[in-house]
Amino acid sequence: MSHISDIVTGIAFVTVAAANVVVMLEASRPSRGVTARSGLIALHRVGGYGFVILFCIMVYSMSQRLAGSGITGDLPTYLVLHIVLVFVLVPLLLLKILIARRYKQSRSSLKALGITIFVISFLLVAIPVFSEFLRSAGPGRFGLWVATRLVIAVCLVQCALVFRKRKQLRASLESSRIPEIPASGPVTGHENGNSPMTLLLVQTVQQTPDTRTLRFQVPNEKRFGAKPGQFLSFQWTVDGQRVTRSYTISSSPVHENYVEITPKRMENGCVSVFLNGQAKPGLVVEASGPYGQFYFDERLHKSIVLIAAGSGITPMISMLSYIDDLKLALPVTLLYCVRTRADIIFQDELVRLRGTLPHFRYELCLSRPDPTWKGRSGHLTEEFVSQHVTDLDSPTFFLCGPKGFMESAHQILSTLGINEDRILQESFGEGERSTESRPGEAPGVETVVFLRSGKVCENSAGSTLLELAEKNGVQIPYGCRQGLCGACATRVVSGAVQMNI
Repeated sequence: MSHISDIVTGIAFVTVAAANVVVMLEASRPSRGVTARSGLIALHRVGGYGFVILFCIMVYSMSQRLAGSGITGDLPTYLVLHIVLVFVLVPLLLLKILIARRYKQSRSSLKALGITIFVISFLLVAIPVFSEFLRSAGPGRFGLWVATRLVIAVCLVQCALVFRKRKQLRASLESSRIPEIPASGPVTGHENGNSPMTLLLVQTVQQTPDTRTLRFQVPNEKRFGAKPGQFLSFQWTVDGQRVTRSYTISSSPVHENYVEITPKRMENGCVSVFLNGQAKPGLVVEASGPYGQFYFDERLHKSIVLIAAGSGITPMISMLSYIDDLKLALPVTLLYCVRTRADIIFQDELVRLRGTLPHFRYELCLSRPDPTWKGRSGHLTEEFVSQHVTDLDSPTFFLCGPKGFMESAHQILSTLGINEDRILQESFGEGERSTESRPGEAPGVETVVFLRSGKVCENSAGSTLLELAEKNGVQIPYGCRQGLCGACATRVVSGAVQMNI
């Protein structure tokens, strides 16, 4: 290669390295959408391939020049440093490729490696160029003037970038602080950004004979954000009557333009029967949310175990899809209990996830297996859990299913020594409301004041605050109507409330 070709290659080499760092930092910004982030990651990957190709060309050119230079004895200092930088850059490139392919959740390591590779690349090109400048330029010559001012310019640019990065980091920390809840007044869906939205049914997929996944398009103007495991509260119109039901989001919250639910048909369940038999694309429904404290958070949960029964798989599949979308490499174990092979919801999706998630394993347990079933049979047991969950000390356990299953699963985990703070559960069973008076008290009428609406209401024994609010036209968001999900939580300013669930 000619001297000019070497210079052009070196400039392209440093430019690609700098562009890769910028693209990587832009892709890691929290404000980036999923589509934009995916495009930037693809661009970074292409830039990485180009960088490796240019590096190979430069190494080959350098080796050819060394072979034909005829240098005898000790090599010049700048040349020795040049060779050392090459040998340092090679393992760093290999390490970055390894982390990018196998440990994608280590984003901080990738950033540090990317910036280090850029700095070494710059030095790799700058050292021979500046050495040539300095060798050919005497005091007061133009070459020395250019070299000196270029060094100063680079230092100033680096200082400006450092200060800018610190300013952006400070602003990011300020914006990420959790706002304080007002000292008085109820917490409503509007305050939490969960105002009602109109959803359009665009697709239905049959999962099992009595379970169906419905995909709803989210309005473009609605900024929908949920956490994997949360649910929505829907206002359905069935046979001319308006009925409220809540369903867990079964799709990954990474997808902001649509949301999916997977209702199971229940005997005498008017809404579930309607959704599994009559709901067609084009159906419009009003929904609010997301709600619920049962969700996966990758910042807190570094290892998880999912234990589900029947339709309790719906929040779990949302978590798994979310983990797959973000390419998180945390260990995940799913123990899924159903009655028969035909009752396995998301069977194809579970098989797919087992192939794409390197640290995911799941086990099925059938209570009514057919003669050809070779897997686990029976019910959830302590032996089943301990056999497939080898690490009981670090994971967070997520439980979801019918009431009896939940009680049994919780008891098993307690027996195995799992602390309560590592057990999160979402029950589809109903809470039992007590209508009995407290000991020593006679049933009476209590006065309830809703401050924001200014309404003063008389509440008789046996009625809930939610029922009282609905009766008097006070809008309070709600989900399960059983006191389990927390969607209707309202701040108590004064007085006392008895929780009967």
